[in-house]
Amino acid sequence: MNIAICDDVGSYNTHLHKLLENYMERKQIGDYKITEYNSGVALSDEYSLSAFDFIFLDIDMPQLSGSETAKRIRELDLKVDIIFVTNMRDQSLMGYNYNAKGFLYKDVIQEDIDSLMDRLIEEFNRKEGMGYYNVKLRFDGGNARLPLADVLYFESRDKNILATTETDSFEFRGQLKSITDELEKRGFIRTHLSYLVNINRIFTDYGSYLLLDTNEKLPISEKYRASVTEALKKKGW
Repeated sequence: MNIAICDDVGSYNTHLHKLLENYMERKQIGDYKITEYNSGVALSDEYSLSAFDFIFLDIDMPQLSGSETAKRIRELDLKVDIIFVTNMRDQSLMGYNYNAKGFLYKDVIQEDIDSLMDRLIEEFNRKEGMGYYNVKLRFDGGNARLPLADVLYFESRDKNILATTETDSFEFRGQLKSITDELEKRGFIRTHLSYLVNINRIFTDYGSYLLLDTNEKLPISEKYRASVTEALKKKGW
C-alpha cells in the first residue's frame, strides 16, 4: 500500500505521517510506504500511473494549488484515491470536482484518520479482491482492463455487452450468458436477461427493481427474483 502526503508546510506532513503510522501499527498493516512531498509541483512532476493508492493533498499551496495538482493527477490516473486537507472550511465541496474520497481539516486527530482509513481500506480490499476483467473494445479494437469493483453492471445490447461504471462505459462483443458463470463467482448477480449487477453497488431491493448506490434503477425479472433474494441474503440483507 503506497500513500503520498503533499503539503508545503513540513510540520503538517509530519503530523499526518505520524497519525497514519499509528493507524497502520494498530491495525498491524506492515506492507505500506508513506512518501512526503512539499509541493504540488514535486508530486505531479514525479507522478506515474498507479504510483499511489491514496494521496493526502493540501489545497492551499503556492505555485500549484491542491486543486490544480489534483487536476494534473486525474489526467494520468482516474483510480487513485485523493483526500484533500486544508484549513479553509468553505472549500469542502471543491473535492467532488476531482472525485475526492475524503476531506480533512488540518487540525485532524487520530480518530478522524482511523475512521477515514477504515473506510478507504475496506474499499481498497474489496477492489483488490474482485480483481480485473479484460475486454477487447468494440469500436477501436483496443483492450481495456476493467477493475470489477468499479463496474456497476454489465448490460446485454444485441450481440454486444456494455460495461457501465460511474464515469464511463465500455462496449465489447459477447453475450451476457457467456460471462455470467465467471463473474457470479466474483461479486456479480444476474437480475434480468439484460443485466448482470455488481452486488456491492446495490443500495436497496424494491422487489421489482434494484436501486444502486448511484441512484440508478435496474429491473429484476421474475425469472431471477428468487436468486437475487438468496444472493442478498448471503450478504446479510
